[in-house]
Amino acid sequence: MFAGAFSSCNKDSDSESFVVAPNLAVTAFSLKADAKNPGLDSAYFSIDLEHGVIFNADSLRKGTKVDKVVATITFASEVSEAVIEMSGGTTREGEIDYRTNPTDSIDFTGDVFLHVKADDNKMSTTYRLKVNVHNTESDMLYWDEMAKATLPSRLGSPRSQKTVQVGETTVSLIEENDGTYTVSTSDDLVAYTWSKHEVTFPFIPDVRTLTATDDKLWILDTDGNLYNTPIDNMAWTSTGENWITMIGSYTDSVIGLRSVNGTVSFAQYPLTNLNEKAIPEGFPVSGMSNFVTLANKWTSSPVAFFVGGRCADGSLADATWAFDGAEWVKLGEGGLPALEGSSVIPYYNYRPAASGNTMIEYEVWMLVGGKKSDGSFNRTVYVSYNNGVNWAEGSSSLQLPESIPAMTGCDNVVADRSMSANLSDAWTRASRPRRISYELDGDIIRWGCPYIYLFGGDSPQGGLYDSVWQGVLTRLTFTPII
Repeated sequence: MFAGAFSSCNKDSDSESFVVAPNLAVTAFSLKADAKNPGLDSAYFSIDLEHGVIFNADSLRKGTKVDKVVATITFASEVSEAVIEMSGGTTREGEIDYRTNPTDSIDFTGDVFLHVKADDNKMSTTYRLKVNVHNTESDMLYWDEMAKATLPSRLGSPRSQKTVQVGETTVSLIEENDGTYTVSTSDDLVAYTWSKHEVTFPFIPDVRTLTATDDKLWILDTDGNLYNTPIDNMAWTSTGENWITMIGSYTDSVIGLRSVNGTVSFAQYPLTNLNEKAIPEGFPVSGMSNFVTLANKWTSSPVAFFVGGRCADGSLADATWAFDGAEWVKLGEGGLPALEGSSVIPYYNYRPAASGNTMIEYEVWMLVGGKKSDGSFNRTVYVSYNNGVNWAEGSSSLQLPESIPAMTGCDNVVADRSMSANLSDAWTRASRPRRISYELDGDIIRWGCPYIYLFGGDSPQGGLYDSVWQGVLTRLTFTPII
């Protein structure tokens, strides 16, 4: 049977392809555990017989030493000779006869090749061996100080702002420092390009109540009257509704609270299935987080929820309240401090699979900011893996850096940044499907990497931060494992 190499070129790659005979195949590859260098034995290695490459897709943690590593290699029974060749490493170079010295250490900081020969000495092939180590902390929420921008105002130093997302478009309503108003829109937060227009309202808007559905913007004026406008023309129309609180949008309606003769009740416009009853004890009347919506195969209709807020008696809540289109229910309580003005971010995080060979991607909710009952500002990032039912303090790698100040009332938008990589030195294998989608074009893989943008927020002194911060979980920037 023929074994050798031939060039296989396409418009995306000039990588070589190999056909490895079964009697020359490496059937398993792993690293031996080292108590002084943890994590080596947890790495999963793929054996790519097409390209003659053996390496780990999910890189080892940052700082892992790979200059003196012992490998366990399993061959087909016909392999009679296996020589490891090292060059350019920091500790050693030269060759190792693996068949006679299987416990000799290998320096993977340089180029490493494995030459194997069949027992008839007529056939041989070479594999490239790679042990990948992350250059950064893989599960760190990284905030680029150099990427900090100012709010998209016309005049600078705005008084207040509210930023919402409408499909792929980000909309910011800004009260300028002279009392005028600006609506800014962006279809590309990565480039941070904005279209800015001065707008005039036939009423005094409560800027922080701005809410968006698929085709309309909604807002309360300072007297609680509810208005809406088509997104494309800013022609505000009164709905005839009067509310004390805007909670947020649900499908194509908005949800809030109204007060009639001292009784606070749930409200929806246009009214569909909401049970317009009085709010239960402990339900907040202001200061809730943003209203976030989730939908999955277990729900017949979307479920939306918020966290925290200030109750009618002045106390702060530590509960999560959810709405299913008709009724409200308290999902969970505790796990995070009682807060008002926090921001809930729909995002992703990773946990090891039961096998320990891969990391599984989860959709999560992250909570940032907010003011506590004692007046201090929350600087801890909390995470929920079960849609707000339970919350826990995030790992140290998910916490905000000192460069992002304590704040309350900030807005968040998650937007994809287009990224690509060359897979000519990689492989495919079965794994848990990624929720973050990708496209393949020959050896080129493209994916949308979700970046977090935090807009504004108020300082402990009461002023608006004229800032937008950009952050990303570093693992999401790595080439997807497919």
